[in-house]
Amino acid sequence: MKLFKKQFVLLFILALLIVGLVGCSEKEKVMKVAHLHGTFDINVDNVNEVVGDADNVFVGYVDKIEGTEYKFPVTVETENGTKEVTSPYTNYSITVVDNIKGRLKKNNSIPMQKSGGISEDSDIYILYEDDSLPEEGKYYIFNTYNQPDGSILISGPNSNIVLNVTDKSEIVSSKEYKKYKEAVKNEVKTDRKRFSSKYSN
Repeated sequence: MKLFKKQFVLLFILALLIVGLVGCSEKEKVMKVAHLHGTFDINVDNVNEVVGDADNVFVGYVDKIEGTEYKFPVTVETENGTKEVTSPYTNYSITVVDNIKGRLKKNNSIPMQKSGGISEDSDIYILYEDDSLPEEGKYYIFNTYNQPDGSILISGPNSNIVLNVTDKSEIVSSKEYKKYKEAVKNEVKTDRKRFSSKYSN
């Protein structure tokens, strides 16, 4: 599910230009969304490949959105001169309720980062196609990646799947939970360099 940094930056710039051409009046208050088309190493619509590529598959509860971090700055030419653009990453505090794959610490709020979010100038939301940002107060199945520094990244389509439950007791009987439990048994593992998380047992 990895997208090379260079490709991401180019796609990000393209998305900004497209949104700029489509445009919206400064008087409009509705936030626009720019969708990035990613080139992934797996079929993101095949659940067995998604869980096989991920380091961790778990049910998590979104405690809090902790703001946005901006990475990979590049300078681009616009009709109004040069402009620096960055890639947004949204920070979260998430409690792991149940590990389906991996051994993340349960029942503690863990910092995690999702690729995508509001742009640095607060004009648009930047997301991969068919992707969404997790919302506070909801349960999700997360497919995440351990980073070289031990942190955890949520990235790409099908990296967070909302569970339509109102209570923890409903999770194990949900259709999505059963689907991902079965998928882990039949995972298609990818051959890539993997890292350990500092939030694992």
